[in-house]
Amino acid sequence: MTKRAISLLIVGSILITAALLITAYNMSVWNAEQNYANVVCPARIPWMLGGTVLDLGSGGSPDDKSVESPTVIKLADNSYVMWYRGQSYADKTGRIMRAVSRDGLQWEKTGVVMTPSEKYEGDKIDPMTVIYENGIYRMWYGAEGYGGCACYATSPDGINWTRYEGNPVLRKTSGAWDNEGAGGQHSVIKSGNKYYMYYKGYGKQDPGWTFYGLAESADGLSWIKKGKVLSPDPTSGDTTIFRNLCAFKLDNHYCLMFTMVEYLDLFLASSPDGKIWTKNGLVFAHGCTPNGDDEKWSTSPSILIEGEVIRMWYEGGDINGRVRTLYAAINKDQFQKALKNVIKQK
Repeated sequence: MTKRAISLLIVGSILITAALLITAYNMSVWNAEQNYANVVCPARIPWMLGGTVLDLGSGGSPDDKSVESPTVIKLADNSYVMWYRGQSYADKTGRIMRAVSRDGLQWEKTGVVMTPSEKYEGDKIDPMTVIYENGIYRMWYGAEGYGGCACYATSPDGINWTRYEGNPVLRKTSGAWDNEGAGGQHSVIKSGNKYYMYYKGYGKQDPGWTFYGLAESADGLSWIKKGKVLSPDPTSGDTTIFRNLCAFKLDNHYCLMFTMVEYLDLFLASSPDGKIWTKNGLVFAHGCTPNGDDEKWSTSPSILIEGEVIRMWYEGGDINGRVRTLYAAINKDQFQKALKNVIKQK
């Protein structure tokens, strides 16, 4: 065999080996990531979309109409638990349901864990935040009473819940900016020895407007309101109504991802101390998933930060008003670029 033939054989072998390695790598990522597609949304942030990870139940089940408002935590054994609001076509009741997963992508439903039964709950309750500490699951959930209020429950297993006798733990305040409703939608984070609740509130002083307020607590039960922290600004493109929100910490930043009534996408606000906030603009747009499950809206995110990856489970609505839980992920460094974008406040 000539030197030229040997060289060509070696080069060919290298190319074939490289192709096989690339194919094997791509297949492993493809399988592990469940057919994600790199999508550059209008916010110029490249999310990896996983599509629907928790679908509607079969006809007649308590979640055959909607699987919404997910809140996800990761346990010490690296498994995941999700609580969500399930609603059926048979009635208007919004129940809290549960699902479990080994990887956060393939979920198994375990059924209803809480049904509204108290006067302050109305007929819909939403799991807003769950924190597992000292062997107890602690849930703050939204209810319809008092124009919207925040409630609290505990569980030893995440399935059997005991309501706090002092519910609601946050409600409207007479004569204040939130004198018509406070806490129906909220998000709780623990930082140091304090709990911070960011909540949606509204009142007679600004008819048709909603705002985000802050309340602080040493135990998660007794809350002290600190006033408004984020207000709509229609002169800069906001609508007058804030909706769903999720609070989390990213390194040295407090973050809020939220939606507005006419822009059913996800926007970002950030703060160095959790009190003074800056709006950073659009970070996730609805309608990017190819199958159309979020064609009408993308709201109610639940965020987990795992190493260098930000994982998000969120509510997607299709053109028929059916609601499912979808998934997306992004590299933390890429997401942090959004923190550098500042919307001018007028």
